[in-house]
Amino acid sequence: MNDKSLDVLKMYDFDVRQVSRGRGGMIVGTNAGIKLFLECEKPDKYYEREDGITHALSENGFRDVDTFVRNRDGELITSAEDGKKYVVKDWFSGRECNVKSIDEICRAVEILGRLHKQLNEIGAGLMQGRNSEEPGVVRAAEAGGLTPMRNVYTRHMKELKLAGNYLRNKKNKSEFEQIAHKNISGFYEEAALAVKRMESSELTERFMQAVEEGEISHGNYNYHNVIFSDGGMGVTNFDHYKNECQISDLYQFMRKIMEKYDWDMETAYKMLDEYDRVKTLSDSDLELLSVLFAFPEKFWKVINFYFNSSKSWIPRKSIEKLKVVVAQNEQRLKFLETIS
Repeated sequence: MNDKSLDVLKMYDFDVRQVSRGRGGMIVGTNAGIKLFLECEKPDKYYEREDGITHALSENGFRDVDTFVRNRDGELITSAEDGKKYVVKDWFSGRECNVKSIDEICRAVEILGRLHKQLNEIGAGLMQGRNSEEPGVVRAAEAGGLTPMRNVYTRHMKELKLAGNYLRNKKNKSEFEQIAHKNISGFYEEAALAVKRMESSELTERFMQAVEEGEISHGNYNYHNVIFSDGGMGVTNFDHYKNECQISDLYQFMRKIMEKYDWDMETAYKMLDEYDRVKTLSDSDLELLSVLFAFPEKFWKVINFYFNSSKSWIPRKSIEKLKVVVAQNEQRLKFLETIS
C-alpha cells in the first residue's frame, strides 16, 4: 500500500485529517472517527461474510467491533484505477490488551463471554430463518460451514508423526533438530491421546450441537484483537470466524496467556471463573477445553514451522521457542491433571 492508494478514500463520506501506518494498513483520522484502510488480499466473498457478522453484532447491541464502512455508492469494496481493491473499517483509538495485567486479561475474557452470547443469538436466528431479509448475514453463516475440529487436530497429529520420521532418519542434526528429535515422541503420544479423547460420544454430540444450533466462534480471539480505549473495549478481526464450538476461542486466548504465566493454575481459574460468570460453561465444554489443552499445540506450531520451511538455516528464535516449550511441559502436564 502506498500514498497513491489513499486517493481511494475520496470515494467515502468523510474528510481525511491524519494518516499513519499500522494494523497491516493505514490508520486514518477523519471527521467521522478513526478508520482502518486496508488493501484486499482475499476474494470479495470473505469481506462480505465478515461484514455480515460484524454488522449483525452491532445491530444486536455489541457495538465495539470493527465494522466495514461502505463507500458513496454503497459498495463494501472500492477499486482503485490500477485495479487493486480496498476496504475501510471503523476503528478504535486505544491499545492492545496488556497481558501483564490480570485485570485486563479478565476483562478480555468477560468481553469474550458477552461476544459469544451475542453470536449465539445471531446464529440461532439464522438457523430459524428470522434474518432471511439480511442476505449478507445469511451468506456469512452458510459459507462459514463446519470446521471439523477433530479433523484439524488429527491432521496436526499426523504432521508431528511425519516430522518425527524425518528427524529420526536425518544425519548431522542441528541444535534445533537434536532437541526436537529427543522430545517429539513424547509430544506425539500426548497428541494421539488428545485426538482419541475427541472421538468420545460426548464430544461428538457437542460438535454436532454446534452445527445444528449455528454456533459461531470468533476464530482468532487473542490479546492482539482486544483493544482498550477511553470509551471501553473493542474486538477486532473477525475474518477467521467459524461455525464451531465457541470454547475454542476461550482455549486459544487462555493457552497464550498460560504460556506467558508458566501455566499458573491461579491465573487459569481466574479466567475460567470470569467466563463462567458471563456465560455458563457446560460439562461438555469443560471436557472439550481439557482435551484442547491436552494437545501440545505450541510444540506442533514450532515443529510445523520448521518442517514447512527451509531446513538449511534455522532461526535462533525458533530454537529458543522450542526450548521454552520443552521446559514448560512439566508445568503444563500438572495443569492438565488439575483440569481433567
